[in-house]
Amino acid sequence: MSVTVEKKDARIEFKTSKDIKALLQDAANTLGMDLSSFLISTATQRAKEIIKEEKLLVLSKQEWDRFEQVLNNPPKPTKELKELMNLQGF
Repeated sequence: MSVTVEKKDARIEFKTSKDIKALLQDAANTLGMDLSSFLISTATQRAKEIIKEEKLLVLSKQEWDRFEQVLNNPPKPTKELKELMNLQGF
């Protein structure tokens, strides 16, 4: 089994209260991790969740069926849409 070692070439520093640091340290200890590893792991996981939520569109079966219906049978353009499409600069 090979172990990948990432180069640690960036530093993050921040201040917090003693209470919050103690809470975070307690959580890290509970998982058998040091504080830095816990913070990096937790923040990385949350960052990935946030990015996924922003980039992934999830539709219900009913929403997907309606989406397909509109794609396959698009409505006729309205007068307002035609005017919008004729605007200069777009």
